[in-house]
Amino acid sequence: MKNPVKKIISIILCVSLLAGLCVIGNAAGEETADGELDYVITSPYDGVDWDNWKQYKASLHSHTDASDGGQSIEESVKSHYDLGFQILAITDHAVIGKQWNEVPDMVPLYRLFKFERTGMRDPIVLTDEERDAIINGTYESAERKALEEQLGYELGGMMEVTGGCEANGATPINDCHINTFNCEFGRARMGIYGDFETVVEACEAEGGYSFLDHTGEYVGRWKEDEWRAYEPFYANKFANIFLKNESCVAFDVNSTRYDSVIWDQVLKLTIPKGRNVPGIAFSDSHQKGEDNDWAFTMMLMPELTMEAYEACMRSGAWFNVGRVDTLYLGDEFNGTGNLPPAVSRVYVDNEADTISFTGSEFDNVQWISEGKIIAEGKGLTSIDLDDYKDELGCYVRFQITGPGGILYSQPFVTMAEGVEYTSTVYETFDTSMIFRGLSRIFDVTIGHTFIAILLKRILWNYIW
Repeated sequence: MKNPVKKIISIILCVSLLAGLCVIGNAAGEETADGELDYVITSPYDGVDWDNWKQYKASLHSHTDASDGGQSIEESVKSHYDLGFQILAITDHAVIGKQWNEVPDMVPLYRLFKFERTGMRDPIVLTDEERDAIINGTYESAERKALEEQLGYELGGMMEVTGGCEANGATPINDCHINTFNCEFGRARMGIYGDFETVVEACEAEGGYSFLDHTGEYVGRWKEDEWRAYEPFYANKFANIFLKNESCVAFDVNSTRYDSVIWDQVLKLTIPKGRNVPGIAFSDSHQKGEDNDWAFTMMLMPELTMEAYEACMRSGAWFNVGRVDTLYLGDEFNGTGNLPPAVSRVYVDNEADTISFTGSEFDNVQWISEGKIIAEGKGLTSIDLDDYKDELGCYVRFQITGPGGILYSQPFVTMAEGVEYTSTVYETFDTSMIFRGLSRIFDVTIGHTFIAILLKRILWNYIW
């Protein structure tokens, strides 16, 4: 007789695999006279004024020797400026970013752990004059001028985004990091393995916003880990975070091999529940130079202001660009040195059920729905949803590749009239919940004793 425990486990696993699927009921839908479905396409770019808005190159996650980087704040800012960036947020581990001419409150213990990079040296920041010149675009940079000539337009200055932090500064086993903005909670806190939830919830409570960093570090980043990217547990864990926290605005799609795969699994769960989850790309650089150009976002905004930037972050109106993508471009590909793929305009026609775009610097287009490539071709810049109704799920996104790397669009929600789109999202339980509880008990019972406060001040330079 089969072991009853194994039998129960088998049943649970089967149910788990089925529970996270995006279920489409009444698949036939309401077809028109010519046999086509009538789709409602919701685009994250709906509010963009393509004739008057501009695209701004943004670096929203990078490091300096204020935590574990090998570049100083001065070197990082000047390097990003040389590389043509127009928005920069320095987001060090457990350190709240300040103006580029100010030394942030650092965590001595963390810098000591990364001594081979930081050298525990005094941080070097910009002078007031350098900061002003970089922000207003008058700082002299031969590299920036050469890039402007190549692009055919002026880049202007580089906007300073403060208040950023990579929260869960250091977690055991694998990194479980979250980028937060306008949130003090992440300061000096090291974090618990698997605990993304506490930081996101705290950031929401403070009125800030966040996005999830390189979740593939937590799920599994190596080729042999591919099966883990499809495990329902992880998709459900992240889906719950987005469904419960509107201020968590994006999911990293480019840092590790299977980040975009996990993203697709999450989208299958959240979109039927009414939540589209934008992707995001960033360099996560620790060294100056081309590392800072590893990945970035192209933000669609009416003007280069903090108000426009924060509105953009909460809308998802940007494109994600990576110089590498080991899954889609191979392990050896690196597009650094070439102009990256670019999109100049997106067209959505809800009458014709089509999505199309114009762009440059690409030689292949892939249209992806629910993790599967449903269409591919060099000139396939337009897609008629009715041509792919058998493969199409609750969303479609496109990505383009060329000598300069890869560009990922945000997902377009595609709902056919007469079709019921549903998904089952279940609560997940892991060891982080236990350690989260123990940490809170420690903070309440021992965390404010004299010895604990002294250690926090000496090692973390902060008392929470």
